[in-house]
Amino acid sequence: MPLTLTSRGRAIAIAAPAATAISLAPATAAEAQTYYSTKQPYSPAAPISSYSQAPAGFHQIYTTSVDRHGSRGLSGFKYDDLAAQMLAAAKDQGQLTELGERLIPQVEAMSKANRELTGPGRGGYGNLTTYGREELRGIGTRNAARNLDFLGSVAASGTDKVKFMSSGADRAVESGQLFGRGVLSVVPGLSDNLVDGTTEGTVNLEERFDLLHAHSDKNSPRYEGYSEYLKSDQVTKKIEAAQNSDASRKASLGLLSKIFDQKFIADIDNGTLKITGQSGKKLKGVADAALQFYNLYIISPAMEDEPAKPAEGWIFDQYMDDEDGKQLAYLLDVESFYENGPGIEGQTTSYDIYEPLLEEMIQGVKDRAAGGTTAAEYRFGHAETIMPLAALLKLPGSEKGVPADQIMDYSNSTWRGDKVAPMGSNIQWDAYQNDEGVTLVRMLYNEAEIPFHDGCMPVADNSQFYTIEELADCLPLGSTSDHSKARPNIAPAAVTGDRGSSLSSAGSSTGGTAALVLAVLAALSAVLGLGAVHAGLIQLPALPALPPLPL
Repeated sequence: MPLTLTSRGRAIAIAAPAATAISLAPATAAEAQTYYSTKQPYSPAAPISSYSQAPAGFHQIYTTSVDRHGSRGLSGFKYDDLAAQMLAAAKDQGQLTELGERLIPQVEAMSKANRELTGPGRGGYGNLTTYGREELRGIGTRNAARNLDFLGSVAASGTDKVKFMSSGADRAVESGQLFGRGVLSVVPGLSDNLVDGTTEGTVNLEERFDLLHAHSDKNSPRYEGYSEYLKSDQVTKKIEAAQNSDASRKASLGLLSKIFDQKFIADIDNGTLKITGQSGKKLKGVADAALQFYNLYIISPAMEDEPAKPAEGWIFDQYMDDEDGKQLAYLLDVESFYENGPGIEGQTTSYDIYEPLLEEMIQGVKDRAAGGTTAAEYRFGHAETIMPLAALLKLPGSEKGVPADQIMDYSNSTWRGDKVAPMGSNIQWDAYQNDEGVTLVRMLYNEAEIPFHDGCMPVADNSQFYTIEELADCLPLGSTSDHSKARPNIAPAAVTGDRGSSLSSAGSSTGGTAALVLAVLAALSAVLGLGAVHAGLIQLPALPALPPLPL
């Protein structure tokens, strides 16, 4: 039953689901290692209880986030097409292993599952899966739980506004809708504050292709330079060298040998086998062949709850082992690193096309701090949105590029796709202000509180909070802060907020609100760690279903 709170004279409703018991089952065996790169399913990196309490005397005024869409199906009929053609050719020649025989109906089922995906547009390939929908609804629900007091005051204000934006792609739009559904399930009264309103209870999103799909925006002044960079020898030759390395060849042969007999693999290797997909792509060598099957492996967790899943479950992990998996994941990582990540040391072309997004995030805090009415802004894009933004912010793993005379690998870079930009990955900022107008910001990366990069000075030693003026000086591309605005005259006791001492980060939570948040979090436990739930490590009662989204 919803609770009614009163703020500034306006009554608002805040949903308070009943608490449910949580049972943690001990793992019976070590969790299997996976190699999903940027297709890694989402799991929050830290619980709400780990966050620092807002400094004394500060109240929350703003929150913003940039989110990748949730887990999706295959982007198109590509990998499954070429894999199916290889399997059919090998079957005709009697060159399939036992596992290869079993993969024929598996690939057929994967194609069927992708064709049957639904979404806000035409449906089919590229849309969110059931698993992906729950990821984004969970992130939105936890965002509302973390910001409960603040969003409650926004709902009660009568003037404050909340904005939702997307790249315009169906999976980004639906991710915003699901995130919004999660937020509104906790703070229903917030629906009256949405800039673009709702349609049948679902939030409407403004399309911002320029900000959230900038790498494809031909109107961007940086688009031409970025496109030339992608086609340049300095990028293409590094990616090709990684694919043609002895380690990649060994991993590719290792995977293919679990599916095909050696003669068939030799025909792939020497070009005797000629296969062309419906997209026009031609199969080229053993690494290319192995990557078709690898891409089915990495997408299978997202398809776990689809009706077309075979009765035996997906078995694509049966041709993956630790040695081959690590190398094949590296091949995706090295491509993403150079095309959208830190790239080559001393250049910024791989990611600076997203600098306007960072500038808008900074300006959003400034505008609100100056008395603006936009209190929350939520943006939904892609891996190609998160990776450049992570490089601009120098987030963990994205701090620096690799020298031009080297090729990125796991010995000279800590960049890993499954950590930098998993499905549902997100960067969130919360802003707080005191009565003197000092505005502080803290950051969450995949829901873990982290400091800004070393070139930025926090408001106090060991603090997670930074003045917006300091961030405006230290974050823009190529900037260097003199830190003159980093530490305003604030009483020392006010800037040493404790970690985990407040579940509501508005800075003024009461015992009643904390209890309410605990109840909300308990009821939402089914979406706090989907990866662990699917792995069988956490046994939770089901979350009551929300009404279906209109499609």
